[in-house]
Amino acid sequence: MKSSFDKEETNQRQEQQLAALEGLLELPATNVKVTLNQATSLIAEVLSADKVDIFFHDPTNETLVAFGTSDTPMGRKQRSIGMDRLPLANGGRTVEVFLTGTPFIAYHTDQDPEELVGLKIGLGVKSQIATVFEVETLRRGVLLVVSSRPEFFSEQDLRFLEAIARWIGIVIHRAELTERLKHEAVEQGRRLAAEELLTIMAHDLRNYLTPLKGRIELLQRRAQREGREQDLRDVSAVNHTLGLLERVISDLLDVARLNQGIFAITACSMDLVALIKDVVRAFDSPETPIHIHAPAKVILSADADRLRQLLENVLANAVKYAPKQTPITVEMHIERRMDGPWVVLTVCNQGPGLPADLQATLFHPFVAGSQSAGLGLGLYLANKIATAHDGTLTIGSPTGQEVQVTLALPAEEDELIVDNQEGSDPL
Repeated sequence: MKSSFDKEETNQRQEQQLAALEGLLELPATNVKVTLNQATSLIAEVLSADKVDIFFHDPTNETLVAFGTSDTPMGRKQRSIGMDRLPLANGGRTVEVFLTGTPFIAYHTDQDPEELVGLKIGLGVKSQIATVFEVETLRRGVLLVVSSRPEFFSEQDLRFLEAIARWIGIVIHRAELTERLKHEAVEQGRRLAAEELLTIMAHDLRNYLTPLKGRIELLQRRAQREGREQDLRDVSAVNHTLGLLERVISDLLDVARLNQGIFAITACSMDLVALIKDVVRAFDSPETPIHIHAPAKVILSADADRLRQLLENVLANAVKYAPKQTPITVEMHIERRMDGPWVVLTVCNQGPGLPADLQATLFHPFVAGSQSAGLGLGLYLANKIATAHDGTLTIGSPTGQEVQVTLALPAEEDELIVDNQEGSDPL
């Protein structure tokens, strides 16, 4: 049975801990490192501890790193002997708490054979309490409190520490969320500025292209009348280049239409296989042959012009990254799903695989592969066109040695017409 003196001391300790929690809640969270350092000093003061650490897990080298440490003699000594970094491979009770997620209390740390020698001998720790802290259910580190005196901490102190650990998780989550929002706002501002500038340039370029095309048509007719074959070939090459430039301008203007909410889809009955053959004809070459495997005919309701734009962007990308003398395959089939039939089109080349982090960003505007000299709009617009048709566009490297882009379009059962006589290389 506890004496009245023990009860009074316990009540006083509880009041101190409650006051400490209130003080923690008042700390500013604008600078996480400063806030956590202030928190460790406050905890050390309330618990009369020799040292308080907030260890963060560094996944790059599997180490617990003391991000916040109380400004006490033992805290300063810890840094001087290198005990502020704890590799998981070295073990010890702090690492054990992190790996298991189980709170820990030790009354005689100096007698614990599982504890690190640097902690017991180097720092002279005799007792300790520790618990993990989490950020959105993800274990991120350990809150550790130690004393040079044995049997110093109680179970009540450990519960107090667990409450503080929850607060630390909230502070870190709020700080990281704020930082992420700031970063996204900066990136959004950069994208909007780039889009505005490029849209203005696209309009100006289109104005310059109109008279230029007129002049080229005059040269073409004159060369035809006079039978100058070499000039006709040169004009044809110039027209091809102008066509590519017009496509870039169209892509830039479509970005502006998307941002303004006026990117429209005009659906009508069309033969998707015929469209594919027409688009492939412009990209097929002896260096990069394109093989088509599809039914003879697939008629559905869609915007033919927009799907042409999508296919041109996807094929241009596939041709650009395909190794020479390796074929590109274009395959189409009908897939029956719970919500009805879907037309699935896959474009696959044998180029180098895509890393996962790049796959996640290729559908963003102005993002391109490391070897690309383009603006990074093709796949972004292709994805938007697929979405506008209530479909999906996905990209991946199933084998790690190829790039596969898959377009899936929903079709109405009563509008879909399929001639299942499959063809191969119908060009």
